[in-house]
Amino acid sequence: RLGALPSAAELKDPKTRLQEYLQGHGHPLPRYAVLGVSGEPHEQRFVVSCTVAALGLAAEGEGGSRRKAEQEAAQRVLEAALGG
Repeated sequence: RLGALPSAAELKDPKTRLQEYLQGHGHPLPRYAVLGVSGEPHEQRFVVSCTVAALGLAAEGEGGSRRKAEQEAAQRVLEAALGG
């Protein structure tokens, strides 16, 4: 049963994994920017960009909170950086 558990790396959120990847390769940290907020205050939607200029990568994420949108954008950049 222990073998079926996810690895420690898989348990980390995408922003943390992206930061660790960039630091491990000597690159500066990503930049996040809120591109838009829509909806009523109790059900807002955020659109955020994540940019890694050193790698020429950028992606957008969307979510019900700024944090969730940043996580989605970071995941997309990480996938692009890893070639997948």
